[in-house]
This record gives sequence, structure tokens and C-alpha cells, in this order.
Amino acid sequence: MPHDQCPSTVKGEKKKPGAGERAARVCGAGSGAPPWRSPAELADSAGLREFVEREFPAGASELLESDRRGFMKVMGASLALAGMATVPGCRRPEHKIMPYAREAPEEVVPGKPLFYATAMPLPGGGAEGLLVETHEGRPTKVEGNPLHPLNRGRSSVWAQASVLSLYDPDRLKTPVYLNPSRGPLEATWDDFKKWAFEDGNLRKFDATGGAGLAIVIDKATSPSRDAAKAALMRKWPRARWVPFDGAESAGRLEAGRAIFGGPVRELYSFDRAKVVVSIDRDFLNSSSADEPNGLRHAREFAAGRDVRAATDSMNRLYVVEPSYSITGGQADHHLRLAPSRCIAFAALLARRVLAGSPAPAGIAEALNALDLKEGAVDSRWLDAVAEDLLDPGHRGRSVVCVGPHMAAAAQALVWAINSALGNVGQTVRYVPMGEDEGADSIAGLTALIKAMNDGLVDTLVCVNTNPLYAAPAALGLGEAMKKVAASVTLSVESTETAAASTWSLPGAHVLESWGDAEACDGTVSIVQPMIAPLYGAPGELGPLSPGEFLAFLGGDAAPSGYELVRASWQPRFGADFEKRWKRSLHDGVVAGVEAPAAPTPNAERAASLVRALDLSALSGGLEVVVRGGFMHDGRFANVSWLQELPQHGTRVVWDNPALVSPATAKALGLTQESETAKFPEARVARLSVGGRAIEIPVWATPGVADDTVVLQRGYGRRHAGVVGDGVGVDVGPILDGTGAALLGGGQLASTGRSYPISSTQHHWTMESRTSIVREVDLAAWKKHGGFEKDHFDPIYGRKGGTLNLAERLGELAHTPPNVSSYVNPLNQSRDDASAGSAFSKGPQWGMSIDLARCTGCGACTIACQAENNIPAVGKRETQKGREMAWIRVDRYFTGDDINEPAQMLHQPVACLHCENAPCEVVCPVNATVHGPEGLNYMTYNRCIGTRYCANNCPYKVRRFNFFDYGVTRFNGGYFGKGLVESIVPDRGGVTGSGRHNKLNPNLIPPRLRQKLEEISKLQKNPDVTVRSRGVMEKCTFCIQRINQARVETKLRTPGLTGVPDGFFESACQQACPSEAIAFGDILDGASRVHGARVNGRSYGLLAYLNTRPRTTYMLRVNNPNPRLRAPVEDPFHHSGEPHDDHKTGAGQGEKHGAAPDAAGGSLVGRRRLVRGITELSLKVLGA
Repeated sequence: MPHDQCPSTVKGEKKKPGAGERAARVCGAGSGAPPWRSPAELADSAGLREFVEREFPAGASELLESDRRGFMKVMGASLALAGMATVPGCRRPEHKIMPYAREAPEEVVPGKPLFYATAMPLPGGGAEGLLVETHEGRPTKVEGNPLHPLNRGRSSVWAQASVLSLYDPDRLKTPVYLNPSRGPLEATWDDFKKWAFEDGNLRKFDATGGAGLAIVIDKATSPSRDAAKAALMRKWPRARWVPFDGAESAGRLEAGRAIFGGPVRELYSFDRAKVVVSIDRDFLNSSSADEPNGLRHAREFAAGRDVRAATDSMNRLYVVEPSYSITGGQADHHLRLAPSRCIAFAALLARRVLAGSPAPAGIAEALNALDLKEGAVDSRWLDAVAEDLLDPGHRGRSVVCVGPHMAAAAQALVWAINSALGNVGQTVRYVPMGEDEGADSIAGLTALIKAMNDGLVDTLVCVNTNPLYAAPAALGLGEAMKKVAASVTLSVESTETAAASTWSLPGAHVLESWGDAEACDGTVSIVQPMIAPLYGAPGELGPLSPGEFLAFLGGDAAPSGYELVRASWQPRFGADFEKRWKRSLHDGVVAGVEAPAAPTPNAERAASLVRALDLSALSGGLEVVVRGGFMHDGRFANVSWLQELPQHGTRVVWDNPALVSPATAKALGLTQESETAKFPEARVARLSVGGRAIEIPVWATPGVADDTVVLQRGYGRRHAGVVGDGVGVDVGPILDGTGAALLGGGQLASTGRSYPISSTQHHWTMESRTSIVREVDLAAWKKHGGFEKDHFDPIYGRKGGTLNLAERLGELAHTPPNVSSYVNPLNQSRDDASAGSAFSKGPQWGMSIDLARCTGCGACTIACQAENNIPAVGKRETQKGREMAWIRVDRYFTGDDINEPAQMLHQPVACLHCENAPCEVVCPVNATVHGPEGLNYMTYNRCIGTRYCANNCPYKVRRFNFFDYGVTRFNGGYFGKGLVESIVPDRGGVTGSGRHNKLNPNLIPPRLRQKLEEISKLQKNPDVTVRSRGVMEKCTFCIQRINQARVETKLRTPGLTGVPDGFFESACQQACPSEAIAFGDILDGASRVHGARVNGRSYGLLAYLNTRPRTTYMLRVNNPNPRLRAPVEDPFHHSGEPHDDHKTGAGQGEKHGAAPDAAGGSLVGRRRLVRGITELSLKVLGA
């Protein structure tokens, strides 16, 4: 039987095609290739089938991973400790009443949140505008500022998680003095002031003009901090000032100095671009220090792919990179190349483009002088991309971009290409960086270390940075610090540098300090505190912000951030200072700030960079790429939400394995165990480069270039806290003294050991389903997208109705009509809502998710966690399938080559709030029921934890609290820990590191465990219940926001009926950078969600089960270049006629036929034999 033939037309025994038959099929991107999550799924292994046929991930239901003997040991120790406890089990719980204040501020209404505009400085420079929700004076949720031109209301995962870092119990709380003989001693700010000034340890630099003092500070774009720096350097002009960013990209800085006379940052206008070429640049990643404008990029690029009518056009994206990135996942054409070949691609593309258009002086000649081998890159690709760029209709309407980490010559080549194509000044602008932002971190730190070794530095001051961890180990900073008489570190979080410093001082979090921040486009925002410093005592000096600390070093005994910022802006605001100041605080944006002028390029100096290009620099051995990630340079390592957010492409959590291609892993004997194993393990290898080596687990990942190793920095922290300590591997020791992100000559050798990896890729798999994620080519959309529909919301396949394009690609095209066997009481019908029924009256809430816009960034997941008090559970619990996130992002590959997939697709999945919800009918206590507005309610205090609802949910979106995740401290201690750990072996706690717990503390009786700290409780949203052990939970469509909006609209407009569209947004919708999510009243014809649901791209997930989901999806549309792949105009695997065997199908059935060897359609779905429910239903219906 052909692989994608409908089972209902097959005579005789229905067999699944073998692996050999599958491998023989060659499918191009978007040409009908079935999606798969892993090599095991592509091969359709027996292990995978067994794994996905379980209702839950393997291990989710088992409470212990040890044997009976181990269980008895643990429980015996626990019972003994319980007997030692002094708190009787029958004691009534304590209740404390804490008054808010004797006189609350006038604007504070208990239960009603207030919102304040502020900004968050980004690592390496730039800023993100924020709007912070506060409850009774405490920040609980962070959103994007809708008035900020970069955000427009959207936010990154870093911004969403910032509220968790504010209430981190592992933050630095008090000054600590490192006594040479007695070790770390808790001190006070007065003690530090005495040491610094009365004892003369800092005052002595007044006499030397700062000679002997060095200040290492994080890169930031802040006018007030620049003013504080200028004042300090006037006092101590001979002091060393070293801006430092541990994840700096030196290639862009070097090219900017050569071409523009100073470092520059590129500003792209993707909304104007028709063709985009990305050479190892992840411009859609809003959580990357290289992309401070990522939120704008995601929004503008998505706007260019928003096809609604059949006549709409869209942009085209080519991506060339060593491994799949967020940007690569959106590509119409993706080419995996090793880093050295990416540089060759840029040079060969420049040769073709500059030959067909006016080139900047000297560039073409410099290119012709290079020894470029045409065979290094697929010439078909080069010719097709060059032709697309040179199309007269695309002049000034394209963008070519290159990764900031790539060589300066590559930056020069891309500048020349954009100049020749007329893009500069249209879709590409260059703006100068600030002095600190554009500084060379490694060069400055190298010079400082030499001075420290030479005895020229007496005191080292580190401000908001952690160079002892983030700097390459090859520089030898640790040894140099031992030669310095004194060191002082100001930091919000615990760091390796702080632990090694003479004085460790607590800094103020961005949500509890005054300041300002400049975005990369020149937009400036005032940073205002949401709350007083949590660990600051009345009358004490600190905690201090960086600007306040610089003022303190300059002699201000009691610096005020508020006054420092006001003083900085007073000259700029002039006579209207107070008015403009208040407006800036209210809006979160300073009006009237001019954007920096574009610098003048020097073509000859650019040509000199091209002439110096060395394509052999990375040749020999394996090529090693070092990337940033959610942890950046390690500063976010103690944020559990980010540790548990699945990484893009791999879906790995709580680790940073080295990524290689399946072919490379097989050649080196490093192929991991199947991801479907109960507890999958990676092979540990020794990675060596230039005499430097680390041991790291290796994870074979589709889409990685052969002979390439991809590393992720920010892990392996030693002094981060109970969340981040020991998680993953520190890749710093592998870096050379230049800090380069691209290294050659690497070698991987197996150590013979294994290492457990937690990957969520196969968790909550929707087993035995087809057509889950769908996509078509633009040609098919133009031909079939205008299909008319004769009834509202046709996705359910009513008898007699018609199907839109998206549904014709799925099961409804060849199954009988869905007819309910009973009358839905809220519908008063077996079909659509009858007049007068509850579902016929607004509002009726629904959601639509556009797969063409979704980048899989994970912002929705973190926003949902922050809004709904969802805890992290740790590596061990996640490995068992017990993660609690309400919205997951499923990742699929297409194509039959596990090494080079044709595409990567993403699909966010949360509770779909089915009108005919399978979960509701099996709950024995009515804990989950349906409301009149279409919401699937979850009543926590009714739930008895049978988990029948989760078993019956076809979407696998319900989460069960196996333990007290939400009310106990993450990876915290417990009573009698020493005794228990003397009995049990080291199992790595909940994070897998074993640094703070040998045993998973969830196995200890709750009464003995460390409860959630009071400081952590402040982060919780008071409008959402914190769930306890034994309770099921899931997405609620942010019902608390719905209720609040309903009350607000009634109060503001008494005569108004319903909630206006856009008056509020769900948490995931509000955070989404690409605006892929629409939520609102589906009966409101003017609402965005209504427009999405009646569009021809809309379809229901597993809608043929007649669940009638309120969350629907819009299929993805690709725009392939015909020179690289012929677009598919007819994506159906049927001939277009009604079924012979069930002519009364959903109204637009397609006649079945055998598929050719090369799939002739663009249906993207699991084209496997439908098993389980599907097969059974077809048999019952006589198909």
C-alpha cells in the first residue's frame, strides 16, 4: 500500500510500509514529505511505536525509579525522621494576618493591579521596553510596552523570566567580606564604607589619579550610566575602564571599525523586504545578545508572510547555517554548511551579485583575487539566490545579513552586496554603537590581565559582570586575580567572581532600581523601580544599581538613582523638564530623542578586509561553533523557567550537549540512545581543540552540518544557586584567548561513559494521528485558497457543508461527516449551535494560531508560566514526562534525510477547549466541565487525581501534580537530609547535578521538606490558584483576564455588552513576538480571531474526532524558488473527486489514489497508517 493512501480504500490486510520503502522515497521541502520528530520516528522503529502508544511518557506514572530495596531504605529513613519531627501531624495549620500598611497609597486598590512602564537593559547593549503588572506594590508579571517602537507590546523570554529572578532566594542579600583566614563573613554596607574610605582602600586612588584601579563592567547603553562614568573618570583619569560581555561577537566590531571608522549595528526593515538571505544569522531570535532588535525583526518578517487572500504575495527566505536556528526554521530554503563553507558561500554569492550590479570600489577586484573553489557550495543554490536578488523588481527590496560572530571579511562582503543591490538606506541601515557597547571585550580584558600579572593593578572592581566564569579560561583571569591586593564585585546574583572577591556586594535588580536604557534604534526609556530593594534595610546604603555604585565610588556617600537620572536628563529636557519627565515615566519612552546618524563607509578599507580573507583558517578536523542561548553568558542560569524551556531544535532541557549530525555521530561511535527510551542517555566524549579539552555529552541532531560541533555557553556554573549549580557543562575551557566563536581542528573521542539527557520532543505525542501540522506552497494557496465556504466555521466537517483548503488536506476530506450521538446541552444540537442556545450567544471564546508566523521561540510558554503560577519540576522529573508547562511547542522535521531535513516546523499546543471535550465525560467528580462561553473549566478543589481526563484527551495537554511542585522550594533541603544521603546513592537531585541534593527531594514526605520561601511567594499571581499535589491542571484561556476585562468594561461603559476585541489579551498572545496568536470572541465578526477561523488556511487539530476544538490553526505557506524546487500547485493526495466509498463525506471529499514515489502534494502530516481511534472508527462506519 502506498504510504499516504487512505486506509479505507485498501483491500485485505493493512500493512505499514517498511523502513526500506520509506527510505527509498525522496521528498523535497514542502513537497509532501511527512514530518517527523526524531530519527526513530523517521525509521518508524518498534521502540517508537511502543513509546507513543502509551498514554503518558515512559516514567510519568512511576513514583520511584529505584527497586523495592531502595524504596524501603528511603522510606525507612523518612519515617525515622518523621518520628524525630516535633510538629504533630494533627496540628491545625498556622494562619498569619499581615496588614498591607496603616495607610495604603490612594491609587492602590486591593485586588486590582497597577501597571508601570519601564525598560530592561539587554546583555551586550540595547534595551527592551516593559510594562510591569504590580499587585499591592509587588511586581508579578512583565509584558512588552505597547508604546515602545521595538516591542509594541511583545516581549522576549528574558523579559518574561525577569520577575522570577527578582524573587530569587539565592540572590546576594548582604555584603560579604572574604577574610583571608576565616573565609566568607557576612558584613554590612557600613563595614564596606569603612573599608573603602576610612581605611583608605579606595580613597588612596585620589592621590594616584586612579592608577592601580581597574573597573570591569558589563556592556550597557545607558545615558545616565555614561554620565556617572564620565564623572568618575574625571576624578580618576588613570583608572582602567574595561567594558566586558562574555558572549561578544568580535567580527562585526572589527568590520565596523574598518569600514565605518567605528563599531556599527545593523538595523533591518524586514517588512519592506521581498527576498531575505541569512548567512548564519539568527535575526528572528529575540533572546540573543546579537539581536537586540529581534522582537521587531520577528514582527516585521512575519508581516511579510501573512497571506490571507489568494491574491496576496509574500517574502522569501533563504538560510545558510551550520545548524537549525529559529530563523532557519522559517526558511523556504535551508542549506546546512560548516562555518568555513558559510564564509565561502558569502564570497561566492558576492562574486555573482557584484558581477551583475554596480559594486563598491575595489570589492570585485579583491574577490577575483581570492582562491575561491566553486565546488565548495552547491552552485544551484548560489545561482538561484543571486538571480532572485538581482531581479529588477527586488532592487532595494531585499536583505542579505550575516552572523555578527563571523569573520570581518564576511561582514564586508555582505555590506558590499547590500550596497550593490540598493538596500542600504532602504531595508538596511547602519547606526554607530556607543563607546562601551562597541568596546573590544577580549582585547581590554587581555590587557588588564597582563597589567594584573605585572603588578600594575592594586584593586579590581567588577560591576554587574562575571568575567571569572564568562571569560575564556585560556586568558588566566583566575590566576591573575590572586595577584591583586583587593577585589570588589557588585552583582545581583551569586557569581563565581563574587565568590572569589574580597568584597561581594548585592546589586539592585532592574525592577527595583532607577536608571535609563537606550535601544539599538536610539529609543531611550526611563528605568523606574517597581518595588524597593527586597534585601535593603532602612537607612542602609545598598543594594545599589550600577549607576549608583559608580557614583558611590566617585565619593557620593548616599547616591540616589532617582536624582542621578533626573540630573542626567535635566539639560536635555530644558524648561519643560517636569512635564517631559512625567510623560517619559508614564509612556516608558523619552520623546524627541533623535536617532543616530548613519556613518560614511570606506569601500577601500572594506576591500582590504576581503583581500585578507583566509578560507583555510578553520580547515582540518572538526569545526566547533559556540552559540549563546537562553542562559546567554551564564547570567540566567539560576532561572528555573529558562532551564526548563526546551531548546530550539533539540527540545533538550537542563543541559547543553554538544550537537553533531547523525552521520558524524555514527562515524565517531557517539550515537545516543533513542529519545523514546525511558531515560535516554547521550554518549560522553572528550572534545579537544588546540590542546584545550572538555568532556561533554554528544547529541546527534538533524540539520547539523557534518564534521561540525555546536556548543552552547552559559552552563556548568559553580556559584549560581540551587537551580543553576552544576547544570550542564562549562564550555569556557575550550575557547582560545581570542574568545572566537568559531574554532577549527577539533577532535571528538568517546570516553565510554553515558550521560542522562532530558528531551521533551516525544513527550505528549499525539499517537496514531495524521495531518497534525500542515503547510502548502504559495502556488497552491493562490490556486485553491479562494475556495468559497457556505457556512460559518466549516472546519468541523458538517454533513452537507464544504471544506476549506486547509481541511481538504486532512482527514475530513476522506471520512464520513461528523454527527454527534447526543445533543450537546450548551449547543442544543448535534451540530452547530441552535438559535437561543448558550453557544449561540456571545461572547464565545476561541483562539487561532498561525503556523506561518510561529517561530517556536518559546515566549508563549514562559509567559504562561509567569501568569499562571506554573512551577519548574527539574531535570529528573522532566525526564519522566512530568513537566508542568501548559503550552508546549512541538517541533517537526520534514524530508527523508535525517542528516539534512528539508524543513523545520513548529506547532504550539495547549488545551483546545473542545466543545465536545472527551475529558469532561470521564471525570467521576465533575472537576472538569464546560461553561456557557465555551471554556473548559477545571475546578481544582473537586479534583481527586484519577487522571482519567488526561487519558481521554487526544491532545495530551493536561498536567498532573505528582508532587508539591508549587508549594515547596525547588531543589530545596529537608529535615534529616544528612541521614538520608548517607543511605542512598547519588541520583543527582532534581537537576541532575547532585550539587545540592543527592536524592530527588520530591520523594521525601512533604511535612519534612523545605517550604517555598516567603520571598518566592511574592512572585505568584494572586488571581490564579497555586495547585497542590494530586491535582490536574491545564490551560484556562486566562480566565482571570477574561473576568477582569468583563468587570472593567462594565465599569467604564455601563451600556456596553460584551468585551471589545483587543481590550485584553491572553498571556501567550500578549508575549508572542511574531503575533502568531489571536484570541477573542469567535462570534464577533470584526474580531481578529473570527477572521482567522473563517480563512481558507484555518483547520481544526484532530477535528475529525468531532471534539469541536475552540483553538484552531492556520496552515503554513511556503514560497519556494522554482529553480530550487518546483512549487506544488495541487497538494492533495486525491484526484479531486468525491469518494466512491463514502460519497456523502464532509462535502468536499477527494477520491483516493496511490501516491507516486515522489510525493506530489504539500500535505504535511504524519502520513502513516492510521491506527487506534481512526482505524476503529472507519471500520465501525463501514468504510
